[in-house]
Formats: sequence, C-alpha cells, structure tokens
Amino acid sequence: MKRTEYSDAFQNGYSATRRFLLSRGAAVDEAEEIAQAAWARGWEYRDQLRDPSMVSFWVNSIARNLFRARFRTPPVLPLDGVDPSYTMSLEEQIEIRRILDLCPKRDRALLEKSLQGYSAEEMAHDEGISSTGIRVRMLRIRQGIRAQLAIAA
Repeated sequence: MKRTEYSDAFQNGYSATRRFLLSRGAAVDEAEEIAQAAWARGWEYRDQLRDPSMVSFWVNSIARNLFRARFRTPPVLPLDGVDPSYTMSLEEQIEIRRILDLCPKRDRALLEKSLQGYSAEEMAHDEGISSTGIRVRMLRIRQGIRAQLAIAA
C-alpha cells in the first residue's frame, strides 16, 4: 500500500476507529490513544496488507486487539504500606487439612502444589501432560471435593 493511500485511509478512517472503540466501552481518552496506536501499527505493517480497500477493517482489528490487551495485563499497584505476607488462621489451616484428607494421594499432591503457588504449566511439566490436562484434573478434583463435602454436610 502506498503512503498516499494509507494517508487518505487514515483521514477517512481514524474517527471510525475511535467510534468503534467507544462502542466497545473504551473511555474517550483511551479510545483516542488506542486508535492512534492502531493506525501507527498499521502504518508500520502497511506493506503486508494485500487489499487496500480493507485497511479500515484491518486497523479496527488491530485496535480491538490493543483494547483487549488492556484487560489481559493486570494494573500494577504500589505496595507501599501493605504487608505482602499472607497468613492463614488456625481454622483455615484445619479446614484445608480436612479437605486434603478427602483426596486420593495423587490428587492431594496436585492440590498441595497448587496451594504452594505452582502454575498449571509447571505442574504439567512435572506430570508429563499438557497444562490443559492439569486444569481438567484440577476441575475434576474440585468437583469431587464439593460432592464429598455436600454428602458430609
């Protein structure tokens, strides 16, 4: 795509991209910032676009992905004055032990790793299966525990 074609597309399509983001729930300032970033990224990769008539659709797709990325990354908050240590009460510890005692040995090992902060990917590597497999196993373990607790109650 030529520079002049992209420039014309920007002149005609920037406000539509901004409106598109506003319709998705972006704040006005955020919509303008993301629209500018999307058109800038489109400019960087304009040579990859095969059909110049699709430039607005293409840039709106970039804008949508940039907008969605805002929700994927958690905001970073300062920890000034916050005690980062987590302590559990004795009752919580007893309850966790009771729940772990309901589990078979293999399931208990997974739950303990989860409580220690291991990710599904790390547990999957140790178990030699996929992270999806670990997530499914954890779901089934939780469902089994809920069923056992419901019977006991």
